[in-house]
Amino acid sequence: MNVVVKSAKFKEEALELVLKELNASEEEVVYSFKEVKGGLFKGVTYECKGFLKTDILTELQEYLKGIITGMGLEVSFEVNTKDGVTTIKMYTSNNPIIIGHNGQNLDALTTIARQFIKNITSNGPKILLDVEDYKDRQVKRLERLAKNLARDVIKTKTDVEMDNMNSYERRVVHNALSDFKGVKTESVGEEPNRHVVIKYDK
Repeated sequence: MNVVVKSAKFKEEALELVLKELNASEEEVVYSFKEVKGGLFKGVTYECKGFLKTDILTELQEYLKGIITGMGLEVSFEVNTKDGVTTIKMYTSNNPIIIGHNGQNLDALTTIARQFIKNITSNGPKILLDVEDYKDRQVKRLERLAKNLARDVIKTKTDVEMDNMNSYERRVVHNALSDFKGVKTESVGEEPNRHVVIKYDK
């Protein structure tokens, strides 16, 4: 990975030097600052360290490829970024094994991938792993379920507690019902038992 470090009197100037060296825009770079105190009669300078988001995604794909080929499977990747989230779709020679029961293996791989990025930088790209279109289908099912339950809540005027879900699934439910008149949503409980309550809203 090509990591560029530049120092300047001001943060903005240090960042500009990093962006120029990488020939990239601010949106394409992961960067951080460190304050460097000078000696006597010398002011503070700022050190900016940065690298391309594509570089960390390339390293992540190599890391994932090592895990999956170690399981005796072939894998290829497709990367797309939308609304600040990068989805890495994996196409393997045995997708059901990578997905696992109720997506447990895929969730575990996602956790490992996020930790890989976290070990490199605290402000890296937000990523989501998918196998072909498993997550897309899961999102659509979850959205349909949330809307059906919301209609029941409006009809009966009784709140409904959904099953325990991870933060991504809870966000899907909140987004699906954000403009749904007559109900409001709230996440309650502690991990791993945190879930969404769909409440009647007069």
